[in-house]
Amino acid sequence: MNAILLVILIVGGAAALSWPLGRYLHRVMDPAAPGRLDRLFFAIGGAATREAQDWKRYTLAMLAFNAVMFVFSFAILALQSHLPLNPDGKGPLTLDLIFNTAASFTSNTNLQHYSGEVSMSYLTQMAALMWLQFVSPATGLAVLTALARALAGRAEMGNFYLDLQRAAFLVLLPVAALVAVILVLSGVPMTLEGAATVTTLEGATQTIARGPVAA
Repeated sequence: MNAILLVILIVGGAAALSWPLGRYLHRVMDPAAPGRLDRLFFAIGGAATREAQDWKRYTLAMLAFNAVMFVFSFAILALQSHLPLNPDGKGPLTLDLIFNTAASFTSNTNLQHYSGEVSMSYLTQMAALMWLQFVSPATGLAVLTALARALAGRAEMGNFYLDLQRAAFLVLLPVAALVAVILVLSGVPMTLEGAATVTTLEGATQTIARGPVAA
C-alpha cells in the first residue's frame, strides 16, 4: 500500500505541477516575450545575447559554453589545494578523478566517485560543482526549449546565451534559494568554517564535517 501511495504521490504531483510550471516556463523562456531581467542579461552577455541564432549557431554556442564550463571546473578541481576557502586543508585530487568529475558535472550526469566532505574544499564545492549544478541543467533546459521551437516550425532557435540565463536565474535559482532557506531553518549546516571537533559522551574525539551544505 505504501508503494502504491508513493507512486500516486509522484505521478499526481508531477501532473499537478505540469500545468502551472509549463505556463511559467513558456512565459519566461519565450523570446517573443521580453522579460523584466532581459536588460540585465543583455548587460551581462553583451551583443552575443541579442541576436537570434539558427540551429547551427545555437549548437556551436552551446558546445563552446560547455567547453568553457569543463575547463573552468577542471582548473578549480586541479588547483583546490592552492586556492582559498579550504579551512580543512583538502589536498590535490588525482587526475582521473578530476577529469571524471568535471566531465560528469558538465554533462549533468553528476557521477561521484568521492565523498564531498572528505575530498573537496568549500571553493570547489561552490564555485565548481554547485555552479555546474545550475548552468549544466540550465543548458539542458535551453536546448530542450530550442528543440520545442524547431518542432513548432520556427526557423530561428532563439539565443542560447539568453535562454541559458533565463533558465538559470528565473527557473533554477528561485527554487534552489527557497529550498536552501528551508534547509537552513531546519538546522542544516551553512557555514564557511572548518570541520568541528567535539568530544562525545563516551569521551572520544570526533570530527564532524560541515560547510555550505544547505546551499
